[in-house]
Formats: sequence, structure tokens, C-alpha cells
Amino acid sequence: MLIEILGWISTSLVLVGYFYNAKGRQRVAMSTWIIGDLGWITYDIFIANISHLILSLIIICINVYGIYRI
Repeated sequence: MLIEILGWISTSLVLVGYFYNAKGRQRVAMSTWIIGDLGWITYDIFIANISHLILSLIIICINVYGIYRI
């Protein structure tokens, strides 16, 4: 049950990141996406979803690069 809550919190954080991005606050959006993806990575470890875990790692790298570029 707790792991399912983590999945929903992570999803919510990613959606909040999209809101910030739409408002033109890219750095906040990317930071929020990173936190959400870290939650998803933890979730993916528990449910053994390796393909999504790798996707989340790549998205984190892209967002770190984006923050660096800003």
C-alpha cells in the first residue's frame, strides 16, 4: 500500500512540474520532475519495472542538464 502511495505522489509531482513549465518556471519544473522521477525510480525498484526505471534515470539526466544550461 505504501509503495502505491509513492507512485501516486511521484505522478503528482511530475504533473506539478508540467504546471510550472507551462508558467515559464523551467528551473522549478525541472527540479520538481527530478524529485518525481526519484520517487518513480524507488517505485520501479519495488515492482521490478526496469524499463521505466531506465527511462526515469535518463529523464533525470536531461533535467539536470537543463538546469545546468539555464
